[in-house]
Amino acid sequence: MTVCRRFLKVIGWLGLLGLLSVPVSRAEQILDRIIAVVGDQIILQSELEFQLQVYLAQTGQKIDEPARMRMLKSQLLEQMINDRLIQTQAEKDTTLRVTPHEVEVALEEHLQKIKSQFSSEEEFSQKLAEENLTVRELKIKYRQDVRSQILKERLINQRLAKVTVSAKEVRDFYNAYRDSLPSQPASVKLSHILLPMKPSQKTLDSLESFAESIRQKALAGEDFSFLAQTHSQDPTAKTGGDLGFFSRGELDSTFERVAFSLAPGEISGVVSTAYGFHLIKVEERKADQVRARHILILTTPSAEDQSRAERLADSLYQLLESGADFGSLAQEFSGDPTSQKLGGDLGWVAVEVLEPVFLKAISDLKPGEISPPTKSQYGIHIFKLQERQEKRELTLEDDWDSVKELAKRHKTGEEIQKWVADLRKKIYVEVKPES
Repeated sequence: MTVCRRFLKVIGWLGLLGLLSVPVSRAEQILDRIIAVVGDQIILQSELEFQLQVYLAQTGQKIDEPARMRMLKSQLLEQMINDRLIQTQAEKDTTLRVTPHEVEVALEEHLQKIKSQFSSEEEFSQKLAEENLTVRELKIKYRQDVRSQILKERLINQRLAKVTVSAKEVRDFYNAYRDSLPSQPASVKLSHILLPMKPSQKTLDSLESFAESIRQKALAGEDFSFLAQTHSQDPTAKTGGDLGFFSRGELDSTFERVAFSLAPGEISGVVSTAYGFHLIKVEERKADQVRARHILILTTPSAEDQSRAERLADSLYQLLESGADFGSLAQEFSGDPTSQKLGGDLGWVAVEVLEPVFLKAISDLKPGEISPPTKSQYGIHIFKLQERQEKRELTLEDDWDSVKELAKRHKTGEEIQKWVADLRKKIYVEVKPES
């Protein structure tokens, strides 16, 4: 699956309708014909085909029967129309606001989710390169999609904020749908200590000094483009660090603040962002845009940093094996800000959603046992298995909160259907007959 499709897949999970929107201006296939009109928006046959491909990739289905395929396409088109109705209404609502910073944060979250689907940062970068994309270009490509999704989410949440279910509604829902309710999946109750693989201050100082040495070469007259090709660790290195023209709100806010303060030909000092250390040279300015080149030195941990984290993990594991309290060590050493305060408690987690490396680490553990240190993209983990629970049917006695949440979702779905039906009365919708 391409990086672009993975990005759309991640975006798609955000909406209550679970929909994927591909704006007309970015449809990736031949624009063959209009199949529906919603307000002043159109839906193309190529968009529906793309939605179909993503759906089949997500579900792993293979449909050979023409009748079933026609039905699926009809359902997907109906969902796309409903999505456009909500999008149209959201764009009209002047009380809804989405800032560039919020879009950037959401884009970064999606990007991290996509990266987690690859075995390493290198594989992710290689896949991007195969598609002739940089991280910046990927963000630009889907910036409007993410903004629209946030806007729709806010309108939906605003509309459905008061949806509640009574105890009677929960019981009625359970009695009506108990045979079709999902099973409670096999789950584990876990605690963990996370030791992030992060650079030490010594490593950061060394990398910053290296970036400054490159800056001095540029100030002395060496070609910035050549220095970027030689030293930058960003995918734009192959084009001399050229970022092209960009507007405010498209890149990291710190990076932008410096870039927009520079005159053409001027080279910045060393700029620190979440990505690493940058050197920025502005090439051109026009209206509210600048064209810049940059050199990125990634702030990755050194071999010494990694060795230090490994030694700490081994020491903690030995202490735990000797009877030390897991919760106390988690509160003192764990780098997971959420679970650290809870003594490393992660609560109940469905086995099916665990990353393979985590599943392997706990697969042979019995309740109360502790795993040896395990590496992941997040750092080094030490897990403690608290309890195991096999797959079973939901019951009101044991799973009231889960059933209540399902009942609320069901009621929410009904409210969305009513709302969309009402929107259809207010917004023009036309489905074109097949030619």
